[in-house]
Amino acid sequence: SFLRKNLEWLAKSNHWAKFTATASLGVVHKGQVAESKNILSTYLPNGTPGRSPYSEGGAFYALGLIHANHQHAPTEEYLLESLSTSQGNEVLQVGACLGLGLTGLATANPAVYEALRNVLYLDSAVAGEAAAYGMGLVMAGSGQTAAVKDLLAYAHETQHEKIVRACSVALALIVFELEQEADLLIAQMVNDADAIIR
Repeated sequence: SFLRKNLEWLAKSNHWAKFTATASLGVVHKGQVAESKNILSTYLPNGTPGRSPYSEGGAFYALGLIHANHQHAPTEEYLLESLSTSQGNEVLQVGACLGLGLTGLATANPAVYEALRNVLYLDSAVAGEAAAYGMGLVMAGSGQTAAVKDLLAYAHETQHEKIVRACSVALALIVFELEQEADLLIAQMVNDADAIIR
């Protein structure tokens, strides 16, 4: 009811504030999987010129929040397609990456992981940060060695602190609940030359 009563406030927000405000709809409507596209229809891209990429990107994120822990193949496919068509638009990439990470939470889906990794390798600070978080969410608790190697290697290659930080958090997510199986990675990160990774 807050959002319904304050639509004017939502309309006044700009840039990343608009992204966050739109994404908050996903928190409000979490779990309403069947109605998610109808709920977000005002904000999702539909080819109308002049629409804000911030509200569209926020809608992708909101879609992920609604579908978190509810594996829904059509939504995952929609977000994958949106990610591939948003090349060159960081804001849309951020929303799609975060949405995909949440929609594919702990599924270790190789197609989603690969799509997110491709965005990470573009080395865009903003989109790359979201891609790394998404990779960690998709691989959460899997302990997958290949994913650990990808993220650790890229954390050392990139010059963007945001990406290094996101890769480090993603690594933590990958070894979530693995207890002593995570010890080797923890020791490696604690002794890393990069202060952000440490």
